[in-house]
Amino acid sequence: MTNIFSYQPQFDHGDVEVLDRQQCYRGFVHVEKLKIRHRLFANQDFGSVIHRELVRRREAAGVLVHDPHLQKFLLIEQFRAGALNSERTPWQLEIIAGLIDDGEDAETCLKREALEEANCQIENLKQLYRYHPSTGASDEIYNLYVATADLTHAGGVHGEVQEGEDIKVHVFDYAQLDGLMQSPYLSNASLIIAIQWFQLYLHQQQSKKQLMGEVQ
Repeated sequence: MTNIFSYQPQFDHGDVEVLDRQQCYRGFVHVEKLKIRHRLFANQDFGSVIHRELVRRREAAGVLVHDPHLQKFLLIEQFRAGALNSERTPWQLEIIAGLIDDGEDAETCLKREALEEANCQIENLKQLYRYHPSTGASDEIYNLYVATADLTHAGGVHGEVQEGEDIKVHVFDYAQLDGLMQSPYLSNASLIIAIQWFQLYLHQQQSKKQLMGEVQ
């Protein structure tokens, strides 16, 4: 049995025709109305014309921050308009995140956001994934990272007042990861992905330590 994953897309950008593009809104996000058609799996011919609304947004980046010495990790909490219809609360537990400004790369963005949102300096950034959060409606790309920081004095309320930010910092023990995974307040996609990765990472680290102990 092989562990190699083999996949090759049948189509690419050349198999899509944008027949019309109209800008409907330009603000914090841009909204476009598209008239497009694309090739079909069954016969490789172009299908019927379809209409879609596309939300265009700058690339974003997020980082799960942890302190391996204290065995703690940091999350933030803030109000989110997109969660107004949430069953529980519009205030969301999240990882530190933000939109990448012109002239920035993802790591520069995250170092800036960590200072603004949590007043902490992050180090040892490692990219985990680069993905589309919602291709059914948006062209946004999300860059997910993990990083370390000294969380000895982490806490408080932070954020850029001129941007309407009111951000509360929470610091949790590694031992609380399992409880977080079972919590109904774990409802943010980037947080779920980051925490699942982190649990697997800690499990692998523990397995390595046990193996080294057996070898010695």
